[in-house]
Amino acid sequence: MTTLTASESLLTLPADWILEPVTGKRPYRKKWTETNLDRLAALAELESGKATGLGLKLGKGLLAIDIDGESAAKLLAKLAGENSLIDFAKTTAWTSGRAARKQCLFSVPEADWHRIRTLRIGTGVWGSEGKEECLEFRWLGTQSVLPPSIHPSGQAYTWINNPLTNPPLPAPEWLIELCENWHSEYAGADKLDLVRFPVRLFAHFGRQIAVWMLARRFDLSRRSADGKPKGCGIGKFSLTAAARILNRSAGHVRKLLCAAKNSGLIRNYLQRGNWITVFYSSLERAIALTNIEKLGPIAAVEIDDLANLPIIATEVEAQHLQRASFHRQRQEEMRQIQAQGSDPGQPTQLIAPLALHTCEKLARVLGKSERFIFCESGFRFYGGSQKAIANSRGLSTTTVSRHLSNDYRLAATPIRKFRQELPPILKKQLVERLPLLQNMPSHLCVEDGLFLMGGEWWKPHCNVYGLDHRLVSARRRRARIQAAINKGNLFSENSSPKILDNKFILSDSSFFKKEGEPERGKRESK
Repeated sequence: MTTLTASESLLTLPADWILEPVTGKRPYRKKWTETNLDRLAALAELESGKATGLGLKLGKGLLAIDIDGESAAKLLAKLAGENSLIDFAKTTAWTSGRAARKQCLFSVPEADWHRIRTLRIGTGVWGSEGKEECLEFRWLGTQSVLPPSIHPSGQAYTWINNPLTNPPLPAPEWLIELCENWHSEYAGADKLDLVRFPVRLFAHFGRQIAVWMLARRFDLSRRSADGKPKGCGIGKFSLTAAARILNRSAGHVRKLLCAAKNSGLIRNYLQRGNWITVFYSSLERAIALTNIEKLGPIAAVEIDDLANLPIIATEVEAQHLQRASFHRQRQEEMRQIQAQGSDPGQPTQLIAPLALHTCEKLARVLGKSERFIFCESGFRFYGGSQKAIANSRGLSTTTVSRHLSNDYRLAATPIRKFRQELPPILKKQLVERLPLLQNMPSHLCVEDGLFLMGGEWWKPHCNVYGLDHRLVSARRRRARIQAAINKGNLFSENSSPKILDNKFILSDSSFFKKEGEPERGKRESK
């Protein structure tokens, strides 16, 4: 392999660029992101033959956009929307020589550095090398190999636009906003990007709640709060990103925004080009609109799951019901221990369902199969019945059964590919052995819903679901709920309900201050 000469490698590069020696496409120095080499040291590495080329360290003002294939170029054009791509043709750019692949370099003012993230957006198209073609934003912690370094294929990188004649142009605002608002980047590569989902609001607002959650996730306050939304009431996201997250068309997203505005879930929204600014209502206001007596479970769900909210809501209600059932049994156990004059000690934590602790002792599990968990007589069960889940969700038991069935969950719809991201669900039914029924007439046992297996009668109980949603607490002041009602003028002077539309009707609920109840500064959990 030919070693690059000093003049060939350095004369075409601006003097203020920080260079990193590479072999192929990778730096080989340990902790290369933390230390910089001066030009003479980089030159020595190159002339010794140890390095096959030089890379440009990115970040701190330099942003590289790697367009890896024709599908990535089409994705960029789609995300740009009405914005021009003329800057990509005029700014510093180079290529490895492979078809439809190039990198474009932009400068970013220091005031906008906090808005840029290293970002990799897959296109779903696999290239001839067996790798997915991607559109990549390269920033801190990355480098890009520069001409005339040698690509692993043996070809030399070449300039499309030399930096001395075509210096990096300022990154356009729409490109910075695209990088800033892309839905999966804020949490970082090793963390989940989560958004809070009050599942019982879904029964009232339907899929409108998805755009409300997006607005809360992309609250503008995150720009001054280290990427964490603080709830200023204004969210901003691109129409293209929303359509991608929700797996809906842009027109459908606009319909959801209009419906959410009519229902009061959002106060207003503005569209400028591809960008949507949403003035969303608070959670207290949403509670006041729905007339629910208890807020119910709130789950921190991945933002990519917003396309499957109906099924996620069913899963959360099932997990919440299992946890609540176990809690009630534990409270009963503590009361029994206290009645005996003993100290119940610290409450036990909710455990994995398959561990199957009772309130008094370890359960005697007789056996497990793919479908059932067989338990001794007298075991105190906990879990979630599909009928109870259906009542919480306002659905039929058939729909709940379908949501919790792998035959349904793992079969993506043929056109829009809904449900394709859902993981399989683990479900087993608890069955209790009833040893005293050996001589009972069979028809009586069958009438009671029992079944015979292995010469013994068994009673089916609730299902145990292997769900692992992160349920979070929500503390709301009653005064805030009442203030939301008063501010929206949701009630007339005689406290009669005011009909907002044919779907949302309000009446008194347990959130409102009761007659004769003292004011509290203490928050109450719902």
